[in-house]
Amino acid sequence: MAEYSKLDIRKVTQLAKFGIDYSRVRALEYIDKEKRAPSSFKDFIRAFQKVAFEAQEIPRPTFSSDLRDLQDYSTIHYPKGKMIIAVSWDLYPLITSYLDQFVVDVSNDGYYATVYRVKSGSPQELRNFLGSKLPLVGALFVGTLPVAWFEMDDDFNSAHSEFPCDLYYMDLDGTWNDVDVDGKFNEHSGDVQPEIWVARLWTPTQGGNDVELINDYFRRNHEFRKGLRTYSRTALAYVDDDWQAFDDCAFHLIFPESSIEIVKDPDATDGDRYKAEINQHRGWAQICAHSSPYGHSFKITGGSEWVPNTYLRDLNPPNAFFYNIFACSNARFTEPDYMAGWYIFSVAGPHILYSSATARTNGLAAVGSTKTGSMLYFENFYGPMADGKSIGESYKDWWCALGTEHDLNEKRWFYGLVLLGDPTMNWWSGVVPIKRDPEDNETFDHYPRTTNFRWDPINIPDVTYSIEVDAFGALSPDKWAAEVGKTGFVQSGLTENEYEYDFVGAQRGRWRVKARVGKIDCPWTEWRYFQYIR
Repeated sequence: MAEYSKLDIRKVTQLAKFGIDYSRVRALEYIDKEKRAPSSFKDFIRAFQKVAFEAQEIPRPTFSSDLRDLQDYSTIHYPKGKMIIAVSWDLYPLITSYLDQFVVDVSNDGYYATVYRVKSGSPQELRNFLGSKLPLVGALFVGTLPVAWFEMDDDFNSAHSEFPCDLYYMDLDGTWNDVDVDGKFNEHSGDVQPEIWVARLWTPTQGGNDVELINDYFRRNHEFRKGLRTYSRTALAYVDDDWQAFDDCAFHLIFPESSIEIVKDPDATDGDRYKAEINQHRGWAQICAHSSPYGHSFKITGGSEWVPNTYLRDLNPPNAFFYNIFACSNARFTEPDYMAGWYIFSVAGPHILYSSATARTNGLAAVGSTKTGSMLYFENFYGPMADGKSIGESYKDWWCALGTEHDLNEKRWFYGLVLLGDPTMNWWSGVVPIKRDPEDNETFDHYPRTTNFRWDPINIPDVTYSIEVDAFGALSPDKWAAEVGKTGFVQSGLTENEYEYDFVGAQRGRWRVKARVGKIDCPWTEWRYFQYIR
């Protein structure tokens, strides 16, 4: 039976009012049907031999002349700041085109991304490298990059534990000590609040460097950002028996209560119900279950039901876009076939429950843990999202809300937390209208220059639209408005998926549109261009 963990919530800043009592929460248990123990630090070091550290900066992709304002950094054009994409040295040349597209995609969202091709080295060298590039908002690690390990001799039940700890790369000015000089940190002091967010794309196959899976991930990521993989403003809270009090896991902060499915009845939270729910199309899903890297265990009368990692890998790719996996060690990415990896990566080939032989998971990001423990204080994670923050920004805010020092129980619960996937987005990143008329580069010669703009509607309640129409040279000779830090003509609050506008002259123009859902501004579409010749 899982023990209760007494947490001092008085020291935690409440970014949104706590509706859940976290003072006594049953701890997670490591449960594996075949009683497999996770690999140790020594096993990991044998598999991943270190080489000399090297970081090679990769030139940014060349933006078109119409988007030249995005080529170089400025606070006007990149209001969300700078980020680093660190890519495993051997992996980089095999994913170049997808990385270039990703840099362009995050640029459109306001992030200035720089790619570095990195040879492994030590965790200290990678952390020092990140520190040398400040100011940064965050970093995405792609492939097999150095892993910092932490060890505790007083973990839950006073046991010894050792596990990957990505907080090491987020807190760049705290003090991390390896007292017994065995390659694992065991002390963390000073200013422990993180300066940046860090996320990983580490595949559950080929030691983190599976080219096919990573390219497929970036392909799906791009499609989602362009509104081509649909979207969902719904959530699932699947809460096994020990945590019924979590209820909706604080999803009501970002979703209408009517769009949240809560499964918490002990008679309902079994393996079969999990399999049915995980296949539903949703924006977010939170899974709360005793687990291991190799599967989830759901309590039933007289025992438990086991759902292995291979279920997601081979049979039924999950269908939500984002996940909070409250399941101990499920995100221990150093384990082959770690289950959390199969929430965001997808193999090719037939899947029994799909009619298509090329079915893919929709997963794009997941929060989980590499040890016994997981995230708590869910309001501090979903609360910032209600204000329109990305997953990475919300994750960093969650850590900062713990305060300037971490007690023993916080280390037990949270030091294995890891963010998997793309941290720069959220459920609304896919709420992007599909433009219809006029077509790209269409030429007109009618006068007056009344132009009809039309796009597909967003099928979410409480949606309005904004359209921006820009004329080349209207504000400054031979420049678009964005090049001089301005906007073109903007009309907001539209309730229909079309707009009529009298264009200003015989010149080039461009237009884009975005949705607003509730108080969340969704991303702009890409620009579409047209021209009047008289």
